[in-house]
Amino acid sequence: MKTVKNASAYLIGIMATIFAIIPFLWMISTSLKPQNEIFKFPPEWIPSNVTLQSFHRVWETMPFDRYLLNTFIVTGTILAGTLIFASIAAYSFARLRYPGRDKLFFLLLASMMIPKIVTMIPIYIMMKQFGLIDTYAAIILPSLFAEAYEVFLLRQFFITIPGEMEESAKIDGAGVVRTFLTIIVPISKPIFATLTVLTVVKQWNNFLWPLIVTSSETKYLLSIGLANLNGQNTSDWAGIMAASFIALIPILAIFAVAQKYFVESIQLTGLK
Repeated sequence: MKTVKNASAYLIGIMATIFAIIPFLWMISTSLKPQNEIFKFPPEWIPSNVTLQSFHRVWETMPFDRYLLNTFIVTGTILAGTLIFASIAAYSFARLRYPGRDKLFFLLLASMMIPKIVTMIPIYIMMKQFGLIDTYAAIILPSLFAEAYEVFLLRQFFITIPGEMEESAKIDGAGVVRTFLTIIVPISKPIFATLTVLTVVKQWNNFLWPLIVTSSETKYLLSIGLANLNGQNTSDWAGIMAASFIALIPILAIFAVAQKYFVESIQLTGLK
């Protein structure tokens, strides 16, 4: 009976993996096809005429390298701010004791109930009053100081760390800052890796807010550049797939590097 259950679980896992991989395989296949073979029926998974014209066309018809650079700058800056500010706030809520701590944490969690779309207009007005529209700052600042979910995720991990480790550091004369940097941060690599993956994926695919606050092509992110490939009357599907494949490579690379820590943090924090 146990063997049957294990076999069923493996079968379901294999089927789920196949369904998840099919869109990526089709994206790669389409990016390597000539434009006139994309809608060929029956469809061909392996192109009869493999070509890299769609990749060359993407780089020639649009400043794709600029879009990549902008996305790296925005994502990297937001990631650094998120890791720094979220970890400090989470450590405060998890390990420090002061009046009103739990009430402040409750207010932080309550902010998760506010839809993002509700705050966009006030934030846009603030950015406009500060003269930041169509700048990197307008894209970065609203997401730089971490969100409630990110603080909550780190706090739940920090709570699981044994208090004896901090007490040993205090006996050795370490203060709050030194304890945080030398004890908490080094043993929190799994949750930092998880937060890195989640933040990078979120910001790398961010579309609506950058579209609202940017108007010049030199400030466009990859998400906006990909959307511009989809024209009003015609769509360069091979170019869209080629650009999407290029945009996907950094995400896959980051996940491949952080996969070990990502799985470990899920096991430790009970987020399965």
